Amino acid sequence: MNLFRTLRHLGPLALLLTALASQAQTLSCPQPEQLRQINACPTEEQLRANFHGFCGDDSKAYQGQTGPCSDYQVFRRLKNTALWESADGAFDGYLSCEAASPASTTAQLSGVRVEKKGPITAVVCQYGPEAQLTHRTRKACTVPAACASDPAQCRPVCQ
Repeated sequence: MNLFRTLRHLGPLALLLTALASQAQTLSCPQPEQLRQINACPTEEQLRANFHGFCGDDSKAYQGQTGPCSDYQVFRRLKNTALWESADGAFDGYLSCEAASPASTTAQLSGVRVEKKGPITAVVCQYGPEAQLTHRTRKACTVPAACASDPAQCRPVCQ
């Protein structure tokens, strides 16, 4: 009997928490110095083993699916990455191990965009031509028009 009484008292609290959770969320792209590397960069031996394992399948060549397998250097640039994320874990992305650490460079935010992939919305923060970090959510997100002129001040909103 006490269980039912407790649940009846917690009901309004659950509704309040649900209402708060459904409110708009304003995001901010992380600063490069707030990023941390999660896993290590692959070794040269690991990259070569992956190249031979992935690209050694003759059926891909016969089907014209050589892609990065046409040249080891192309494959290496594509696969020589490590997972990085923001300090709060909201944004993540695979960044090149051949470039300088984003935390130690003066890389600036160069753009913010929203991409819809099925039920998932991706808020993508672009840092120069190569590096990008992504926040994924099921909410609908928008990027204000002012972001095009000043990405550093951009605050995407997800509802």
